[in-house]
Amino acid sequence: MLMVHEGPVEAGADPVLDAPASTDEATWLPTRTDVRLQSEVRRAAERALSDSRYDWYPSAGVGFTPSVIVPKSDVQDRASWQVAISFTQPIFDGGARSAAKALRSVDVRQAELALTSIQIQARSEARIAATAIASFERALASARLSSEQAAEVLRIATAAFEVGATTNLEVIDAQRSARDAEVAVTQAEDAVRRARLELLVAIGRFPR
Repeated sequence: MLMVHEGPVEAGADPVLDAPASTDEATWLPTRTDVRLQSEVRRAAERALSDSRYDWYPSAGVGFTPSVIVPKSDVQDRASWQVAISFTQPIFDGGARSAAKALRSVDVRQAELALTSIQIQARSEARIAATAIASFERALASARLSSEQAAEVLRIATAAFEVGATTNLEVIDAQRSARDAEVAVTQAEDAVRRARLELLVAIGRFPR
């Protein structure tokens, strides 16, 4: 997507990415898209396995054959039809039906293993994201404290310069330190937002 505008474009307010109060996996794990998809795959495989009994049922067929004789015959009706109903029951198939059932059983096992793997991966992603949030929030608190201290140093340096106690070099250095601290706060805030987004993705709450 290309956006063209003369001058700066306001991107809007920061998105609200509040971390959930509870991350009980019994609540969020079944709602993940990949978990739901694999659960349906396993359910379909189980249904195919349970339908294996139909392989042993006889099969029936119905045939309908209309006919028209042109020109008309004196000994046979011009229009006629035949209906044929047939039933087939295999007696010996060389183990084909048993082999098909065994393959369906393997499909069920593979679907179960795939579902277990996805669930393990989902739990790991949620734990990592939750740990990252706690770590980045501590870093954010430290960055904000450093920013406040740098702002206080800048205020003192400015006051001292105004009364002639220091040179402008000290003020410039304090301004640089204050700006660096503000940048560090912004970066820490972005890291917290990204960690919260990753947690929401991990527990299946983003996108909704």
